[in-house]
Amino acid sequence: MKITIVYDNEIIKDTKIAKGLRAGWGFSCFIQTKDRNILLDTGWDGDILISNMKKLGIDPQDINIEVISHSHWDHIGGIAKISSLNKNLKIYLPQSFSERLKREIKKRSELHEINSISSKICHQVYTTGEIEGSYLVGKTRIYIKEQSLLIFSKKGLVVISGCAHSGVGKILKSASEFGKVYALIGGLHDFEEYHLLKDISLIVPTHCTINKNKIIKLFPKKCLEGGVGFQHNFQE
Repeated sequence: MKITIVYDNEIIKDTKIAKGLRAGWGFSCFIQTKDRNILLDTGWDGDILISNMKKLGIDPQDINIEVISHSHWDHIGGIAKISSLNKNLKIYLPQSFSERLKREIKKRSELHEINSISSKICHQVYTTGEIEGSYLVGKTRIYIKEQSLLIFSKKGLVVISGCAHSGVGKILKSASEFGKVYALIGGLHDFEEYHLLKDISLIVPTHCTINKNKIIKLFPKKCLEGGVGFQHNFQE
């Protein structure tokens, strides 16, 4: 199983890989398993997404499944672009999405709505189900439901989050029902419960992780810096 970050607000520091790649606010990663190719989220700008995928040798028509973590603009902006290039997509998104948006998606793709129950996406790939969380914007608390991906590997579960608005603790608790968590990749938003990471072997904080530098400082031997172009192979 191979994970490639194809959309992020930063680009990987390796200049050979980074050449021609573009940053943009948002997140998306491409997951290759033995059975299926999965795209988690789409970033905001579909043109940037497709450009990065092309530079990284990924054909949109090779995507079998698209999973959307939550309804924020910086994770769904590329849906129309991807679905126009791939007519055979199966899209899995939280049931809490607006009915209007779900109707639009159904016009182009096969839509699957995910409720609060953990469920199987395909072989060795599961969703936590939508988990409710919240965050502050000024003095206003915003509530939102978000799902994360759980992927089995020989070393344990690989957890991939879009923004972790639902809370890293809740995500890891859901994942622990399937087994030991080996890796945590993706946006961690304003996460500060650092003790929850002590037993995780690989941490890749990306996108909206406000305390990214502190996490890297606390766990220097476990952390890898993400960004567009980041790739990692896991044994399935």
